[in-house]
Amino acid sequence: MKDTAIYTDLSPEEWKIVLALREIPDSPLRAKVSELLAELMRFVQQPRCQGMQGDGFPCGTPHTSCEECQQLLEVLDDLAARVPAQG
Repeated sequence: MKDTAIYTDLSPEEWKIVLALREIPDSPLRAKVSELLAELMRFVQQPRCQGMQGDGFPCGTPHTSCEECQQLLEVLDDLAARVPAQG
């Protein structure tokens, strides 16, 4: 898998994520993980629910307690609990 090089500054945390993704062999699993991460990042960047909050304003912040954001947090917590800890 060869793409055009992009030069940018990354924090150590960002670089760790990039390296972890690059360490996955080119395979359907890597493609699925990459796709899932891209979708997750899009959602987290713009957590806008389709409905309105109780006060009548559309959800536009991850600090609200809307059902969709809470469900996503529960899914992430469940996933984190299922991933074997690396010591």
